[in-house]
Amino acid sequence: MTNFSVLRYRMYFAAKDLGVPDMLRRWPWAVRALRRFKALIERYALPNKQVWVQAQAGLSQGMWMRLRLPEEARHWRGEHETEVQDAICAGVRPGTVVYDIGSHVGTVALGVARLVGQLGRVVAFDGDPDNTATLGESRLRNRLEARLAVVHAAVWSYTASHGIPFRRGGTRRSQGGVEANGQHPVAGTGEIISVPAVTLDDFIAAGGPVPQLVKIDVEGGEYEVLRGGTNLFASQRPLIIAEVHHQQAAELIGVWLGQYQYCAQWNIPRENFPRCMFAWPTEYDGATWMQKSAGFRKPRPTPHFVL
Repeated sequence: MTNFSVLRYRMYFAAKDLGVPDMLRRWPWAVRALRRFKALIERYALPNKQVWVQAQAGLSQGMWMRLRLPEEARHWRGEHETEVQDAICAGVRPGTVVYDIGSHVGTVALGVARLVGQLGRVVAFDGDPDNTATLGESRLRNRLEARLAVVHAAVWSYTASHGIPFRRGGTRRSQGGVEANGQHPVAGTGEIISVPAVTLDDFIAAGGPVPQLVKIDVEGGEYEVLRGGTNLFASQRPLIIAEVHHQQAAELIGVWLGQYQYCAQWNIPRENFPRCMFAWPTEYDGATWMQKSAGFRKPRPTPHFVL
C-alpha cells in the first residue's frame, strides 16, 4: 500500500470519527448531503480492496496484515473485539499454547504469536481457504513461522477429512461457518464449499500441542466445537473465550459448563447476541483473570461530535 493511500485512509477515518457537527443538525438537508458525500468517497476514493497495512493499535499493533479497506478498518485500528484482546493479554504468558478457532485474517493470532514468545505456540484454524491463505502470507511477512501454525479446517464435533459443508461469509469473510446437521452460520451469505473438519481431541491425538487457552469464534457453531473436545476439557482444563451467536448455543453451552465443571462470565451487549463468554475450570482463579482483563481497558476519548 502506498504512503499516499495510507494517508488517504487515515484522513477519512479521522473525519469519520468526528462525525456530524451539532451546528449542522439544524439543517437536515445538510446532514443528508454530507452523508451522500461520505458514501461517494467510500465508493470511488476508497475502493474495497485487499492491501498490506500495519495494525495501528490493539493486540497486533505493528503487525503487517492483509485487509480489505475500508470494510475491515476495525482490524487495522485495533478496535475489533477489544474485550477478547484484553482477556488474552491477561491470560497468556510466554510459553503458552493458544488455539484460535475461527481465526479469520489473524487479528488475534498474529498478536498472540508475539505474546507467547519463542517457547509458545499458536494454532489458527479457519475453514475458509482464502482466510487461511491470507493469514499464511501475514505469518511469513511477520516472520512468525516458528510460533504460528495455520490450519485449513473447520473445528467441529466430528472429524470429516473428506469434507463438511461450509458456507462462506459473502461480503464479510469473517462470517463463514459450517452448515451441517441443522447448524448454519448466523450471517453467512456466500457459496457453500466443502472443507476438512477436525475435532479438538483428534487434532491433539495426531500430535497437536495441548492448548492452555482456546478462543472460539465460529458464527454459531460454538457448542459443536466444545463437543469435539471431551478429553481436552475433562483432563487438560484450558481457559475458553467464545463468541456465542444465538440463544440455542448459549443454552447448550450453559449445560455443558456444569457438566465439565467450568465457571463463566458472560458479557452480554444491549442487542443480546453475539455475546462473549469467558470460562475457566472451577479450580482456576477466574476472578483474578477477569480483574486483570478489565485493567487493560483504558477510557477512550469521546469525540466532540457524534454521528
